Amino acid sequence: MRPLRSALPCLAAALLAALPALAQPITGSALRGGAPGGRPANARIGLTVDAAFTGRVDFSAAGVAAGDMRVTQTGAKLSVPLPPLGSGWFPLLSLRYRHHDLETAAGTPLPQHFQGLSAGLGLFGNLSPDWSLFASVSPGVANAGSGFTSKGMSVGVIAVASRKFGNDFSAGFGFVFDSLARGTGRLMPVATFDWSPEPGWKVWVGYPRTGVSWEPSQTLKAEFVAEADFGSFYVTEDPRRPRPGQVRLDRTRLEYRAVRVGPAVTWKPDPLVSLRLGAGVVPMVRAEYEARNYELRSEKAAGFASLELDWRF
Repeated sequence: MRPLRSALPCLAAALLAALPALAQPITGSALRGGAPGGRPANARIGLTVDAAFTGRVDFSAAGVAAGDMRVTQTGAKLSVPLPPLGSGWFPLLSLRYRHHDLETAAGTPLPQHFQGLSAGLGLFGNLSPDWSLFASVSPGVANAGSGFTSKGMSVGVIAVASRKFGNDFSAGFGFVFDSLARGTGRLMPVATFDWSPEPGWKVWVGYPRTGVSWEPSQTLKAEFVAEADFGSFYVTEDPRRPRPGQVRLDRTRLEYRAVRVGPAVTWKPDPLVSLRLGAGVVPMVRAEYEARNYELRSEKAAGFASLELDWRF
């Protein structure tokens, strides 16, 4: 097991660099038709609630121990399709909330929580028999260590064009923009693909998950995935009591990035209801205070477990 453990940070580094650039809220298969009225397959009223727990993550900053944390994540998303615009164009409204509750050791320079709230207006349509387009605008607010403030307001934009090459393969490209982020996270290229090499098997690139799945029946699916968990949050208050001359960690943005890798099982007792259980390792976590040149890096992998309930009606 030692060679595998030593390779995990390298694997996570590659995923951390690649997954934001591959970010897409829906996979290639979701861009195909399938719902009543010719809508895309995911265009039903939908409610998703999720939770995850990450075990102890030890940090260092500039080669010096910087405390540790455990994370409990919760979130919810509501999606509501709107009446079609003309022939073949379908708008979608969404509302999303996410919360990270951090249990930190004394002296760990991290806020006790991150939280984000956003509303989205998306549009899906067919450009031709083989090409389709998905675009959305999502104004929102994201803060760390305090309630929501105007400094945490942002606008997210995503646009992805997808081409169907056959019944078993599609691919897409585009861009994603986050006005609160800085550096490479502000404007990034987007790519996706969805491939079914055999009945019941699928390999896909999407957001927040990329991986391979096997669906032996209509009620059961097994996956092995890499999940990206990242975001930009405005920090109003310094989580420490800074000493004179010490770099302050308030009035800046905190760029949080993590990768989770592991298996998951999804059970669908009904075609419109699914329950997903996942577990595995978090090989890498980064927490960077933008414009302060201060970054926390995880020292070793931690374990995680997750639960997700999705209901569409």
